[in-house]
Amino acid sequence: MSLFSRKSITQKVAGLFFRLQGIRRLDAEQLYNHWKSESQGALLKLIRNNKANSFGMLHNFHRIKNHTDFQRLIPIGDFTGHDYKNQQQSEKDSISRAKAITRIFELVAGWHTWPLFSQDWLIASNLYSPALNWTHLPSWLKLLSCSPAESFNPNWNGIFTSADCLALGTLDSILEQRGKSFPNKPALVLAEFGSEEIGLIDTLAKKIPNYATFLPIWRELARPIAIVDPRNGLMRFVSLENLYLELLVNNKNQQQKRFALESVAQGMEGEVLLSGLGVWAKPTGVFVKIEDANQLYFRFLNQPEKTIDKNIIATMPLATNFATAFVLSHPQKVGTSATLAKTSSHSPW
Repeated sequence: MSLFSRKSITQKVAGLFFRLQGIRRLDAEQLYNHWKSESQGALLKLIRNNKANSFGMLHNFHRIKNHTDFQRLIPIGDFTGHDYKNQQQSEKDSISRAKAITRIFELVAGWHTWPLFSQDWLIASNLYSPALNWTHLPSWLKLLSCSPAESFNPNWNGIFTSADCLALGTLDSILEQRGKSFPNKPALVLAEFGSEEIGLIDTLAKKIPNYATFLPIWRELARPIAIVDPRNGLMRFVSLENLYLELLVNNKNQQQKRFALESVAQGMEGEVLLSGLGVWAKPTGVFVKIEDANQLYFRFLNQPEKTIDKNIIATMPLATNFATAFVLSHPQKVGTSATLAKTSSHSPW
């Protein structure tokens, strides 16, 4: 059997698997108790796995039985555990990220009737951005995708990328060529946005051709935690076993109250707090409004102005009469050799 035939069979099997998993997951999330079970399960697993470290002992993790105990014993802040070596923590983060990306693909497959993996996916990231680290991608994606720097077949089904690649125009020619070659064939563009980049979503959506569905992903702690549902255009949280989310809400008296994600009500507005591996009740700086409390749909609200170091800002005109500040971790020259994966010291595969 040829390599092409084996890959084609692998793609068809993967497509069917993700389709069935996606439908099952979407059905489960219609149930009233789904989010309570998922959220509480994630919290208790985090607590159980961190009872013995210094932070867990200091804050009496052995006394935490539910989210009320958690809010009473864990103050809002950015607490980073130091009990793991960097390599061990990186390995844990890689596993969590891979699981989160797999869940994203399951949801996408459940939403779309056409096969996601009948052709290659392109994986693209800015070389100088840690947003999309090749080592954090799930291993199964290797069999179903290619880097646009390694080979380019315009007959692809989708792109998984970081927001800066779209903002810098790295993928403009690829999107254009795909549209000319297969104008009537649907495709997906999944792009991860960190908290500092969320304000770019509406602007970058205008850069996506009509043949493609654009699904922005919100990423925190290197993991996607929410994605746009194409059925209603609203963001929705993704249930993850090593991530626990809360909403910090101001009442009429400007007093702050924390709500577990499964306890929020429609119309609530507030800042999302995040707890995960080594991070506890960390403010994300992202403000949202809950549009559907049962299935946790939300929309982003305008964020307060933030002070950004001008030495690491590149201002790029992204549309007529529009310019935005975009944070880069290193100065760079825009171009294929600077941004696509083939030139990276960390080979994707």
